[in-house]
Amino acid sequence: MRYDLVTLSLFVAVADEQNLTRAARRKHLAVSAVSKRIAELEQQIGTPLMLRLPRGIELTPAGHSLLFHARQVFRNLGQMEEELSDYVAGVRGHIRIFTISAALMHYLPRAVSQFLTYYPQTDIDIEEHTGIGVVQGLLQGDADVGFFSSWTPASGIEVWPWQHDQLSVLVWKGHPLAERATLHLADCIGEKMIGPHRESAVSHILDREARKLGKTLNTGLRVSSFISMAELVAQRLGIAILPVNEIGQGANHESVRCIPLDEPWAKRELYVGVKSYAFSSPSVKAFIANVTPSKLTTFAGGEQA
Repeated sequence: MRYDLVTLSLFVAVADEQNLTRAARRKHLAVSAVSKRIAELEQQIGTPLMLRLPRGIELTPAGHSLLFHARQVFRNLGQMEEELSDYVAGVRGHIRIFTISAALMHYLPRAVSQFLTYYPQTDIDIEEHTGIGVVQGLLQGDADVGFFSSWTPASGIEVWPWQHDQLSVLVWKGHPLAERATLHLADCIGEKMIGPHRESAVSHILDREARKLGKTLNTGLRVSSFISMAELVAQRLGIAILPVNEIGQGANHESVRCIPLDEPWAKRELYVGVKSYAFSSPSVKAFIANVTPSKLTTFAGGEQA
């Protein structure tokens, strides 16, 4: 079948307005012209697409199916136009990345740098979010690529395993726990804690595991930055549990110790994900291929925090 984009656009307008007259006014056409186009489309397909009612229209099952695919067609055309305009401007592709800090601080800069050596004219925007914020950005279309942990529920996101990460306990030298080779969460119960943002995956996991022990963590301070958490530990304001790679260069390493948290749940995967690989732009696909050659999988949920 040969579909006319103008007719498809009129069909979407009628479906949106649920009224031929309002759709005609929106498209600056006569009602008879819109009605004729829709009738021809129905004749071409071979089945009614809408029911004409006294006060408007109602889509048939076939009409709902066509509406879904027509919107995808126009969405893809919009993406195509945006990417082609990037070529005209000398920017060969545009990638919007949402990421958790664990990826941003250590792994992602290296990956982006390597990608840009092959595609130097690609425009990349990077925003830091919580894991939930990354997934929401992907689902809502605000981000093209997301980096988040296996602790974050992410139903419907297509992902690739990317890096490994593990929680550790950060204490200052001279603390009673400082000489331990490993620690369990139970060892930290009762200690004054410096916690991460309440909506972070780390916060949810720690609260959940403490509840399993019948305890609650004594969290006196909360900060959104893991580097700030490490600095507060160095000032002896409390101990912290955070991903080992998050300590960063900002912490006073001479005055703190990083002790592995010996718990089966303390290890996590970092994922790179997209909402739909099939509908991703060539630039995004090239970025994914450069970041990881791993096989694509559909992530069905993530560990519930």
